[in-house]
Amino acid sequence: MTSKLGRMRVVTSALQAAEMILADWPIEESEILTAAKRALLSCLEGNLSPGSARFAFIQAAKEAGNYVDEPERGPPTGKPTRWGRRRYPTRRA
Repeated sequence: MTSKLGRMRVVTSALQAAEMILADWPIEESEILTAAKRALLSCLEGNLSPGSARFAFIQAAKEAGNYVDEPERGPPTGKPTRWGRRRYPTRRA
């Protein structure tokens, strides 16, 4: 994402996203943009998960008309997911 037409920019951290959204953003103000700014700053302060801040940033990027090359995900629930957890029977001697 970048303000220059035809250029892509890779954002890999909350700090990069915050710098981009505060300094080089194509729209001035909106509710989604304000929520994304708050989410990113809260994440940098340690009060919000990176996943939640990422979700807010992606929503603001889409609203601004930026192309986001990422599969659509819902907002994080804060619950850990357990993939492939199996219960094995205990052996008794």
